[in-house]
Amino acid sequence: WGEGFVIVFTEIVFGFRKWKSHVTERPFEDRSDVVKELYSELNVIKPHTGHLITCGNVVYVLLFGWWVSLAYLLVSILMFITIIGVPYGKMCWKLSWYFLWPFGKSIQEHRVSTYVWLLLGYPLLAVVHSLACLISWLLVFTIPVAKMNARTLASILLMPPENLSTRALLCSYHAVNWYYYKYTVDGINVFAVNLLPLVIVSLVIGYVDKGNQFASSEVKFATAVGSIIPLSYYIGMGIASISAQSNFAVGAVVNATFGSITEMTFYITALLRGHRAGNACLQEIVKSALTGTLLGCILFIPGICMIIGGLRHREQRFNSRSAGVSSALLFISVGGVFAPTLFSKAYGNLVCDNCTNSTGDNTTSGSFACRNCHYDLNNYTLFHSHIQPLVYTVSFLLPVAYIIGLIFTLKTHSHIYDIHVGEGHVTGHHGAVVHWSRWRALAILIIATLLMSACADVTTEHIQPILSQPNISQYFIGVTVLAMVPEIPEIVNGIQFALQNNISLSLEVGSCIAVQVCMLQIPLLVLFNAFYDVGFVLIFCDLHLWASIFSVVLVNYIFMDGKSDYFQGTALVVVYLILLASYFFAPSPAGC
Repeated sequence: WGEGFVIVFTEIVFGFRKWKSHVTERPFEDRSDVVKELYSELNVIKPHTGHLITCGNVVYVLLFGWWVSLAYLLVSILMFITIIGVPYGKMCWKLSWYFLWPFGKSIQEHRVSTYVWLLLGYPLLAVVHSLACLISWLLVFTIPVAKMNARTLASILLMPPENLSTRALLCSYHAVNWYYYKYTVDGINVFAVNLLPLVIVSLVIGYVDKGNQFASSEVKFATAVGSIIPLSYYIGMGIASISAQSNFAVGAVVNATFGSITEMTFYITALLRGHRAGNACLQEIVKSALTGTLLGCILFIPGICMIIGGLRHREQRFNSRSAGVSSALLFISVGGVFAPTLFSKAYGNLVCDNCTNSTGDNTTSGSFACRNCHYDLNNYTLFHSHIQPLVYTVSFLLPVAYIIGLIFTLKTHSHIYDIHVGEGHVTGHHGAVVHWSRWRALAILIIATLLMSACADVTTEHIQPILSQPNISQYFIGVTVLAMVPEIPEIVNGIQFALQNNISLSLEVGSCIAVQVCMLQIPLLVLFNAFYDVGFVLIFCDLHLWASIFSVVLVNYIFMDGKSDYFQGTALVVVYLILLASYFFAPSPAGC
């Protein structure tokens, strides 16, 4: 991945979570043959020794070939009817057979064009090829089909059918290539490119269709949440591009400012909407999303990376020293965040509501069964004189610890992480160029942040029907959908590192996100609440508390020996799924 990869890598450690593997442009000649094939043109006939009858090629015939071929057959008949267009009719007849099975065949170049063809034949086939190109591009793995249709539309159909030359214009062997998940457009992954129109759709139906006449609240919520995925990717690319071209101080400021912008936008929007509507449920949803991000980054991301990496490489080794630093930071983070919760349980008064005795009345005799028990925080002396100062103290100390950690890992003890590069077999490519300039990255970063704010507003506006589902706990919605969807780009990149036998970086991905949640996002929410009171109280329910503490203890135990395999990864993922099941069957929080 070149010199830029080393730069990006050094900024992964300790909370520099927004990184991307394609920030710098690797020289084309240094790439593998598989990647070179993705960007090859169709006007070059290459020697081919494999079979042309493959599963992907057969799928092409079923999805595209038959109806594109039929369109050419119909146009061919139309051209024969006009008599003057007979040469084009013959050309369409040949192309009909070509597009039914184009593999291993080639189309050659011709001379000039005619008006009859441009008026009658070309428009219909332009629609056909445009549709086929769009569908095959969106499917990603059939991008070779998209290239073939695009070149046909822009070049082949504008040439006359006679006077064949010897220069090949169109030659293809395979309709499907599974490696196209690596394909990039100006350094942007093709999936992020294809998901970008979803953002526009989400904003249009969210703000134009106020009465839900064309789309329900559930559809608006789903599209808005899905829009977070590409926007999170673009924000990450912008941060990584600026950091790769800046010094340590600028990189730290950019990461601290924008690194958590995806989640913070949603959290603050939800708290504001809940405060204005008097809906305490949204505050609990925010806490569930915070905890869900923490659990997912501690358990699921390392677990799934260990499983996938272990299945390919049997056993993988990572830098136990740097993993130990990350583990210590996780202990500090979780201990600080949940300190007010433990304090409230130690000194608060347990209050129970909806209590009835065994006889079914409210008399003071007999045993009682209570449905809603909680610690009373309305006591002015306890909350305002003890818990709230503790919250402010913790919210000050955690960012300080974050800054000290940055200095430790990126300045004074950066040699600890040099072992990562050695174990990961990363080689340098000097002269790598960053895809985006600073100003371009900054502009994209600002635009993506504004769009993220709008999508977060649509999400919180239409979340209520989702929360009203009787069979799903609101806790579960918070710890799954709202917590993990923004992290999908990070999960994908972590898996890619694991497949390349660099499990050290995969583990750092999860740890860095978890550290930013505790040391930046939560203190920022407390600071926001201090200036604009939205009722956010840094006290979590028992399930959040014990699930987080247990997860940190477990992952520290797993990381002790500096080795990983698919069994350890399975253990982490299974524990994560057990915790999700607990949230799924948990009673809804108070106020929901």
